[in-house]
Amino acid sequence: MTANIMVVVERQFDESQKRLFQAWTEPDEMAQWRGSPGWHVETDTVTSELKLGGRHHHVKVLDDDPGVRVTTDAIFVEFFDPDVFVARQRITGDAGIDPDVPLELRVEFLRTGREGTLVRIIQGPYDETVAYEHSQGWERELTRLQDFLTGAGAR
Repeated sequence: MTANIMVVVERQFDESQKRLFQAWTEPDEMAQWRGSPGWHVETDTVTSELKLGGRHHHVKVLDDDPGVRVTTDAIFVEFFDPDVFVARQRITGDAGIDPDVPLELRVEFLRTGREGTLVRIIQGPYDETVAYEHSQGWERELTRLQDFLTGAGAR
């Protein structure tokens, strides 16, 4: 496996940068929407020091098989509320990700007209055999984020 592909996913939201940044970074909020359908984040596993150099941790669990768990440990290497954060990640438990190869997650919150915000996710590197799957996973998570923000996806 050669991990050399960066996944880029974007979506436009009607909410402000501040609101979206909060939904992404505040542990109580993040735990309510992160994870693709069929997965959930264990609320009590989420810890996050919201600052440059701060650490982040969460565990995603497959709803139908709680023994399937994906753990993310990260350090914020950029943190500019409400514009962008970058986390260097170590992900374990995902068969398509080598836990010995660090990933970088960059999430940008770009103000558009009025109160709108473009969220741009850049993550990788991924091996080409799993990059598309992870790109689709981010698309599904952004749909969950939209549902969470509108109150349609409360768990």
